[in-house]
Amino acid sequence: MCKQLKSQKGFTLIELMIVVAIIGILAAIAIPNFLTYQLKSRQAEAKTNLQAIKTSEVAFQAERGCYIGIAAQGVVAPVAGTKTVSFSWGGGVAPTPPGALWCQTGGVFGGQFSDIGFKATGNVMYLYGVDSTVAPTVGTFTGYTPAVSCPLAIAGTAAAALAVQNDFVAMAQSNLDGDAGISTWDSTVDHGANDCTTGVY
Repeated sequence: MCKQLKSQKGFTLIELMIVVAIIGILAAIAIPNFLTYQLKSRQAEAKTNLQAIKTSEVAFQAERGCYIGIAAQGVVAPVAGTKTVSFSWGGGVAPTPPGALWCQTGGVFGGQFSDIGFKATGNVMYLYGVDSTVAPTVGTFTGYTPAVSCPLAIAGTAAAALAVQNDFVAMAQSNLDGDAGISTWDSTVDHGANDCTTGVY
């Protein structure tokens, strides 16, 4: 019996420590990458919804003749150092009552997402809004580029509505990781979802 026990082999303490060390190194590399990919996947919401908002604004302009500013809706306005809490969009804010004189002098130039037929599905992690704007050079309009529109989105009021609108900047903002940076995305009539703060979540 004693001979059988002596002949059995097991792992030494050093071998176990080496295995634990290897697992620890792999975890130290993999976990941060996993968290980054998780945050990137959550940004897909902003991409999808901004593209839908752009499509809805363009359709509204084709029917009514102008782009409209849209009051911010979604999560509570994100702040540095606070992680964004999801918001259930539900039915959204009710549309502007009938009779509004859209796109006319003395008319209505701001509204709700329901006015352009946009409704987010389920819970959202971003605050959305639209500023209707005048393109930098009227008459030789070539549209906003991401380099021009991103500062407008970051500094935007997400509800501004100018009396003469030939463009718009839709924005989405969130703080998915609760750090000091606010993630901001935008879209305009000439480009879809654009990451204004690359690497910030």
